[in-house]
Amino acid sequence: MSILKALSVFIIALWLAACGHATKNGVEPTQEGLATKTLSAEEAEVEQQVARISEELKDEPTVKDWLLVGDGNMYLKRYDEAVSAYREAYILSDYAEEPKRKLKRAMFLATIALSK
Repeated sequence: MSILKALSVFIIALWLAACGHATKNGVEPTQEGLATKTLSAEEAEVEQQVARISEELKDEPTVKDWLLVGDGNMYLKRYDEAVSAYREAYILSDYAEEPKRKLKRAMFLATIALSK
């Protein structure tokens, strides 16, 4: 998993560098660029919610909250973190079907992300 995290950090750094380079060269934002900024605000909101729920999980872990953390990480395309959250939900739920299905999907997407 640490290789995936390192790769994710590298990709994010490249993306941020590319965005900064376009801004420094005076390129005007397009409608698509403005939509990306809105999406970033949505991502920030999801990230805050995931952090808040993760804190609550320290005191009282529930299947519902682990699923929410997993869903948030899937939205943010943090598949390795989603796998961890769904795994916790799956175990805590005594191996229920919904966490199992979500865990399988997250594992599949994490594997694809690794192969790219």
